[in-house]
Amino acid sequence: AQASFARDSSSRLHWGAATMVDMGSKTKAMRERTKQTVRTPPKCMKIRKTTLRSALISGLKAQSGRKDIEIEEVAEVAKETMDSIRLEERAGYPLKFPKGAVDPKAWMTQGGKKIIVDFKRHYWLPDDWGQGVKTTNPTAHSTGTAGGTYTVIVSPGGQVFYHRGPAEEYAGYKFGREVGFNGQLRCAELQAKQAVQLARASIKDVSGHDQPKYIGVDSDESFFKLLSKEERMCVPSVDDLHFGVISARRAANVAGIADIFMVQSQCVDAGITPTWYVDESSLEDYRKLGLNAVVGGKLTPARNKALCDARRMGKACVQLSDDISAWEYRHGQMAESRDDDELNAAWKAAKRFILSPVTAARFMLAKMRAAPGDQKPQLGGVYMLRSCARTFASDEISRKHFCLGDFFVVDNSTVRFDDKMTLKEDYDFTCAHIREHGSVMRFNRMTLNVKHYANLGGACTNRDSKGQEERKNIDILNSKWPGCFMPNPKRKNEVILRWKGCTEDHDQTAAGKAKMRVSDVRSATLKKDGVKKSLLKHVHAFVKASAKRLAKRRTSNAQAAALTKAGVKKYFWKPVARPKASTIKDLKKLKDQQGEVEAKIYPLPEVGHVRRLLRQWWNYVLVV
Repeated sequence: AQASFARDSSSRLHWGAATMVDMGSKTKAMRERTKQTVRTPPKCMKIRKTTLRSALISGLKAQSGRKDIEIEEVAEVAKETMDSIRLEERAGYPLKFPKGAVDPKAWMTQGGKKIIVDFKRHYWLPDDWGQGVKTTNPTAHSTGTAGGTYTVIVSPGGQVFYHRGPAEEYAGYKFGREVGFNGQLRCAELQAKQAVQLARASIKDVSGHDQPKYIGVDSDESFFKLLSKEERMCVPSVDDLHFGVISARRAANVAGIADIFMVQSQCVDAGITPTWYVDESSLEDYRKLGLNAVVGGKLTPARNKALCDARRMGKACVQLSDDISAWEYRHGQMAESRDDDELNAAWKAAKRFILSPVTAARFMLAKMRAAPGDQKPQLGGVYMLRSCARTFASDEISRKHFCLGDFFVVDNSTVRFDDKMTLKEDYDFTCAHIREHGSVMRFNRMTLNVKHYANLGGACTNRDSKGQEERKNIDILNSKWPGCFMPNPKRKNEVILRWKGCTEDHDQTAAGKAKMRVSDVRSATLKKDGVKKSLLKHVHAFVKASAKRLAKRRTSNAQAAALTKAGVKKYFWKPVARPKASTIKDLKKLKDQQGEVEAKIYPLPEVGHVRRLLRQWWNYVLVV
């Protein structure tokens, strides 16, 4: 292995010497740069599973002092979270240490470069090997602003390798997926914990040295103070809840396992063991992870099985998706208007609670059971977007709006999901509850950190790139609930639930409708909803110009109806009355009689005079 490494190094040095003349000018210009390129992050940075590693890479590049590379600036919360995670809790840390193994804190290259334990791990890496990242020096063939770091693998004895082949030759056996399975399992578990911590740090917006090493959930005692005295009397015990996680085909890859551990760990920390309702083909994969998994079938059958199991046990049913990293609740003063700046300011000033799934479910059920009236809502859900800023100009709870299927509570209802639906089943379920029980209860200030469309497996496998499956389920919704759904102006193949006689979801409709042409009446409504005047595109001039053009030609009955609907006044029209069929038939008979008379008198000398008289007579008949 050392001889192979020496040959590779010799060939690289020989290549560098041969090309030094051609690359000399570029190297000189590159080293003379005095300003380091830094790419700033976007204003709204999404938290991904690679965020912590990006923070590590960015920090190493900054420490290298190189001026020829581009450094991607990352969110401050990612930097602080990355620094707070110990080396032992990173995926690149070895799972076991044979006798004489080198401590990862002392990892070093032959050139004296410090190696930092990585947040990632190759799927083929053995348990006693580690993975790290080091900085690199500029070379004669360095071009552009990329590079600056390199991922290496480290043997138990501390030998550093850059590629899999020489490492296998040194170890004396082949690396593969089976060899690295335990490492991948641990990698997924660690990434799950880190994703939860990163999401919670983002919610709390901690920065600097204020961030603790571990961010937990807020206590039930502090959060339940938001409930009234009557509502606190209705808080259920943990034993009165049945937690079911709906999942499928996600236990066979690292990303899916990380999401599974993310949800499972939060449930276990809260003191409950959820039941995982999965497809039959994936059952063993889920059970290998130590989960309480049962066969649920496809999406809607699995949801119905969870509902039936809870009802059989006499418990309320709580259903979760398998990719939730955090539950959040914001409590604060409402905004004075629907202006975006005021809404965002109210959202930012609100107190932030990080909840466990158990606390969230108990809070929702207490509100539902303490609702006024004899007919209580049986379905409680959360707000469907990640940010609830737009809800700070409306009520904290909606009674006839859509409840998201990623997390909801059903108290004691016989309503079930429609097995014909493969997507958008939660829209249909919400409508069924409103019809059966009079209302639902959506908590507009409670939100989730969830992947939705970006996830692999589960309901996402039912979607197709052309959106045919989406449209098919939208057609089912419109046929079952006519007049209750409108197309979402901001999202393709999505709908907005607007129950008859109920106000709209302002956050979904106001901004989208502002892009369309609006009449005077509609613009007044949008202004009331908080849409700025500069966004409105009035149709006054458009209608007047169209009416002026249409006034020059006659208007049919169909066109007249369309113009009436468009707001064009009646005096702009020139309607033409179409004769009835009986009148046309009588006129044709008269014309035939005229032809017969003309045929008889054509040979007479005074035919010309008579024909003129007949034409006058015929015109008189037509006018009459």
